Amino acid sequence: MKVERNNSHSGSKYVAPINSSEIQYDPRGDAFKHPVKHYDTARVRSVSEALEAFNNTSFQSRNFGRCYKIWMNMLTDPDRPIIFFGLSGAMIPGGMRRVVRDLIAFHAIDVLVSTGANLSHDLYESLGGRHYMAHHHIDDPTLRKMRIDRVYDTYADDVKFTETDEFVETFADSLEPRNYSSRELFQLMGERVNDEYGILSTAAREHLPVFCPALADSSIGMALTVQYLERTKKGGIPMVYSPMMDNVEIMSLKQRFTKSGVIFIGGGTPKNYIQQVVPLAEIAGTPVPPHKYAIQVTTDDAKWGGLSGCELPESQSWGKLDPKAESCTVSLDATIGLPLLFTGIMEHYEEWKQRGRLSVDWDQEVQTAAPLARKR
Repeated sequence: MKVERNNSHSGSKYVAPINSSEIQYDPRGDAFKHPVKHYDTARVRSVSEALEAFNNTSFQSRNFGRCYKIWMNMLTDPDRPIIFFGLSGAMIPGGMRRVVRDLIAFHAIDVLVSTGANLSHDLYESLGGRHYMAHHHIDDPTLRKMRIDRVYDTYADDVKFTETDEFVETFADSLEPRNYSSRELFQLMGERVNDEYGILSTAAREHLPVFCPALADSSIGMALTVQYLERTKKGGIPMVYSPMMDNVEIMSLKQRFTKSGVIFIGGGTPKNYIQQVVPLAEIAGTPVPPHKYAIQVTTDDAKWGGLSGCELPESQSWGKLDPKAESCTVSLDATIGLPLLFTGIMEHYEEWKQRGRLSVDWDQEVQTAAPLARKR
């Protein structure tokens, strides 16, 4: 390849072979296609408009806006992907209970996978407990003597938690002595709770599946353990929580609704549990497509190597997330990020309300999934 150059001394031209090291690429191509647009307060009239504007800014605000767009794309996708929602962190003590409840009631999510702590705090509130702002410091040994539990800057009533434990024990004692998935347990438990604004009660009314893969690691799990011990001590046969049934049930959902999106609030067990449904189906002999959408709101950092902070593309190496998936992580406190994202989503409710809720016959789902797994 040759290029013309101008001889600055004589004004004559000569042709010289081009040296690849001298190639100058014009940066005014793709690199300069999308200028940063400065956030204009005068033009923003709603949360969704602010989130849209963030798509043209930089750093975490751009990621925040991108998460909003991806969630909207999930909701408006004509293929109606199933949306798995992973909830970790102390979100209920942190004031996010109504947000999660409304996500369920308005069908902005289809499956809830939560830590046991969040569900325990929800049940505690459904049964009359409250969370309180800590306005001044009381040392923790004194709080213990007063039977006040502390979550950072929030208090809870340990006496009410004991009453909640007793409710769970009585509930478990009333069940037929057999194996239960956490999804079935929470469906039945939610039906026993009269609370319009509870997470478990609303999920039960909407028949939205709630999974808790680390159920034993919670106040509810401890109460179930006490009931198990008391029933066996009396020579009876107790009900038993079966995590393997959880695996079969959540795998059956992915097998039936193959196009899926995931939303992670924090990380931990709920994040991994939702991610692993794809390789689970693969090793069970019924491969399913990886997740097509993924967003994450977390304060954890990828550089420490932990799951909660790991970047979403990492899951592509495991076959969990589609290589062409729409995905984004925003590094942000979820007590700020989640309510703002959902407020923006709800401002466009008319655009996605027709998606409705999933219809699932669980007896049929389990009967279908289990034989498929046995064929492997």
